[in-house]
Amino acid sequence: MSKTTVSRFLTVGAALAALIGLAAVASACGGIGVSGMGDMEEMDREMHGGGSQAPQTPVVYDILQMPVAIRDFDFFPRELTVESGTTITWVNRDAAPHDATDEGGSWGTGMLKQGESATVTFDSPGAHRYLCTIHPSMKATVTVV
Repeated sequence: MSKTTVSRFLTVGAALAALIGLAAVASACGGIGVSGMGDMEEMDREMHGGGSQAPQTPVVYDILQMPVAIRDFDFFPRELTVESGTTITWVNRDAAPHDATDEGGSWGTGMLKQGESATVTFDSPGAHRYLCTIHPSMKATVTVV
């Protein structure tokens, strides 16, 4: 084998090793992509744990309107503390239809297709546990103070 042929094999081998390394990094990052220009919602899910059943830090808001995202078969945030009179908007960011319905059936958003939203105003203090009636493992709580 000539010196030129050996040199070409080494160059091709180094390039392949670099590509394999990049593929491993991209895979470890959840498939966001080598270019770093992945889907913004995908990046948000990766950064904020969407879909994970790991505990979330309860979120406290004192504003009059608060959005709850439905994504990856989960509510985000799962635990929300608001003042009496707060209106909460649920926005379905999943391809599957979902709803948010009080466990006791006293309120609900109705069925929400992808991109649809619905609001509920909370005036009664206490813990309001709710779920998705289609996917009952999806559970969350609104605490009104």
